[in-house]
Amino acid sequence: MTEKQYPLNLAAVLVAAGPSTRLGRPKQLVKFQGETLVRRSANLLLEAMGGPVVVVSGFESEPIKREVADLPVDAVFNPEWEKGMGGSIACGARYVKGIPAGILVGVCDQWQLSANDLGKLISAWQAQPRRIHTAYWQEGRAHVSGPPVIFPGKLRGELKGLEKSRGARQIIDRHIDIVEFVELESAARDLDRPEDIELLES
Repeated sequence: MTEKQYPLNLAAVLVAAGPSTRLGRPKQLVKFQGETLVRRSANLLLEAMGGPVVVVSGFESEPIKREVADLPVDAVFNPEWEKGMGGSIACGARYVKGIPAGILVGVCDQWQLSANDLGKLISAWQAQPRRIHTAYWQEGRAHVSGPPVIFPGKLRGELKGLEKSRGARQIIDRHIDIVEFVELESAARDLDRPEDIELLES
C-alpha cells in the first residue's frame, strides 16, 4: 500500500462562524450520519489535503471548538463574526501559518461534499496553481458557482482585507480573468432552511 500523497503547501480556512438565522439553530452543530457538520467538514479537508486547516468560529464558539478539539486543526475565534462572512474568511487567512501556495476556503454545510470532490478541486488547482479554482453546479438552466474555492497564495493579502459584510465573491469578480470553474454538483446542496434538514436526514 502506497503512502497517500497530499497537495504541497495548500492551507484551508473552514468558515463555521455564522448564526444560521434562517435555519433557527447553528448549522455547524447539526448532525449528519452521527457527526456534526463542522467536524465532518474538518475531517474531509484533513483527508483530502492533510492540513493545515483553520476552523473559524463565532456564534456558539465554544461547542464548535469542542467538536474539533481532538483534530489536528487550528480553531480560532472571530470576535467580529456578526459583521459577516468576509470578516471570518479574513480572520482565517490571517491565522494561516507560513506562505502557502494556495488557500482553500470552505463552509461546513455542504453535506453532500466528499473527500473525492475536494480532491477533484485540488487536482485542478495543482495543474494551474496561480489561478482561482471555484466549484460550480447546475441549477435549472443556470450555472452557479460558490465554495469550496481555492485562491492562489498571491491573493492572500486580498483575503485578509475582505470587507466584513461580503464573502470572497468580491475577489473572484475582481480577478475573473484567472478563474477556473470546476464542476462539483455535490456542492449545490447546503443547509439553509428548516426544510433542508429533512433532506439531510432522509
